[in-house]
Amino acid sequence: MLYRLERVHKAFGARTVFTGATWQHDPGRVVGLVGRNGAGKSTLLGIVQGLVEPDAGRVLLAGGTTFASLEQAVEPEGDEPLRDFVARAQEGLRGLEVQMRRLEEAIAAASSSAHAGSVESLLAEHDAARERFERNGGYEADARVERVLLGVGLPCETWGRPVGELSGGQKHRAQIARLLLGDASVLLLDEPTNHLDVAGLEFLETWLVERKNAGAQAALVVSHDRQFLNAVADRIVEVAHGLLEDYPGDYDAYRRLKAERDRLRAKAAEEQKKLVERTEDFIRRNIAGQKTRQAQARRKMLAKLERVEAPREDANEVVFRFEEARASGDRVLELRGLVPGYAETGPLLSPVSFLLRRGERVALWGPNGCGKTTLLKTIARLLAPLGGSAVPGTGVLVGYYDQEMRDLPSSWTVLDVVRDLDPSLLDGEARDFLALFDFRGDEVEQRVGTLSGGEKGRLSLARIVFGGANLLLLDEPTNHLDLDSRERLEEALLEFEGTIVFVSHDRWFVDRIATHVLEIRGREASLWPGGFTELSRRRAAEKGAVTDSSPTTPADPEPRAARRPDRQADRQRTKARREVESLEAEVFRLEERIREIDAALAEPAAWKDGPRTRQLTLSRDEARRALDERYASWEAAVRKLEQEVPA
Repeated sequence: MLYRLERVHKAFGARTVFTGATWQHDPGRVVGLVGRNGAGKSTLLGIVQGLVEPDAGRVLLAGGTTFASLEQAVEPEGDEPLRDFVARAQEGLRGLEVQMRRLEEAIAAASSSAHAGSVESLLAEHDAARERFERNGGYEADARVERVLLGVGLPCETWGRPVGELSGGQKHRAQIARLLLGDASVLLLDEPTNHLDVAGLEFLETWLVERKNAGAQAALVVSHDRQFLNAVADRIVEVAHGLLEDYPGDYDAYRRLKAERDRLRAKAAEEQKKLVERTEDFIRRNIAGQKTRQAQARRKMLAKLERVEAPREDANEVVFRFEEARASGDRVLELRGLVPGYAETGPLLSPVSFLLRRGERVALWGPNGCGKTTLLKTIARLLAPLGGSAVPGTGVLVGYYDQEMRDLPSSWTVLDVVRDLDPSLLDGEARDFLALFDFRGDEVEQRVGTLSGGEKGRLSLARIVFGGANLLLLDEPTNHLDLDSRERLEEALLEFEGTIVFVSHDRWFVDRIATHVLEIRGREASLWPGGFTELSRRRAAEKGAVTDSSPTTPADPEPRAARRPDRQADRQRTKARREVESLEAEVFRLEERIREIDAALAEPAAWKDGPRTRQLTLSRDEARRALDERYASWEAAVRKLEQEVPA
């Protein structure tokens, strides 16, 4: 293991975050940390690296385990050139290089004085230093620095600039670059994708996977980007209800396994409930009769029974439902040579022209700083165009989403925001509406200026929903939303019958929502049909890449098994279902076994008995490997049942 949390408890005032969380991070694992906003993901990162003290429980570290995080990163300030600031992450290699140069000078001096024994000793020391230098990639250090700088979106012309003069986004990317080049055992990354464009995201994915595959580094990553988690994570840990749930595989596997785990637990909880009811009924009927002894024995059994808890549902869920106050015409918006930009700095794009029809959903796509938000604000008439026009169609009602809500007074309360939309709204009606967006009780009295990014985002979306717009202009609507809220927003936008123009760096979101992509490259904007996947294929084709190297296989004739009598199909279905049920039972048994071992390891006495602790740890590793194997077998069995066996 790298580190282990044991029965960790943490509360902030009346808000309880962890209630006995236990989990272990093993070497070579990139673990995705997911959960609702406020569940405790960032708190967990703080506890792991010692920045937050748990109220109870402990964090055990293996010898030599070190952490690196943006929270502990050096602030890019002063006159140091950017390249030097980032390269200092490899100071250990620089030290080895200096040591090798000094040893070479010492060898030359010893050789000239004919001290053979001294020369041999110095040569051995130099060989050892050179071996460490080579093993740690010393000869590639400069190339690695340049690769990372370019990868995170810091071009060559920025490398000589003093770090103190960089923009906020550039400073953040410089910190990420320095973090990636360090030699910590574990990277702790809290939303690392927030300041990266898509090219930077793809580089970060490649880098983390390369480091993981080389066994060089593990990582614990908080991210709401599902495609990113699918690309890098080989385990997902969910933070929910004060505990940590560990799932093997990427984000997609986590969703499947969580659904199955919840189903198994619900089934086990229901079966146990029936057992308890039958046992209690037996006790009531026999406690004073001839079977008193049996009744007393069963009462003791119930007292010792470890209760299986059914999956808990989140009580507070955000509900998105976009409904048009009235339908627009078919021609919703026409851009006629529209030139977005600022009078002080000039145009950002060449003239943009396209016709937007009712029901279309257009994603504005391009690197950071290319003009996406400026174009969206110009369409929304929040900025004046430098040329051309944006002509709305008949009956168009615009709803603009600004995640920062810069247009609202910071002194307003959440309730004031809704009342401003309709002064005739009763207090109870306003509160009921805000409850759909997870603003409840005294939370509606919070000032806009005190809200978190996620709360501002929800309130901004609430305004749009209330307004009944039929043309939605959305600037990064998924920022600050947790994964569950993102998925509910997606469903609502897909059900929306109006028209949408949006900016997003979430590739999954763009793929699911967009009917078209307005791609910005340089100063040119081109409209393409489809989502992110189609755009990626088009870019790959332009680069001469083969988008599908799989040979085309002619369709096989209908398999003989498909023409057999239904009795044979029934037997196949029965066999497949039994296999699934058998594997489900095995999964549940192994999960229970791991929980039992975790409870034993969490006892203070366990760590005073070295042999017993080693045996428990070995047993846990064995059970975890077996569980991962059973999960894989279960997934294969379910696919077989769903796809290969006739329904």
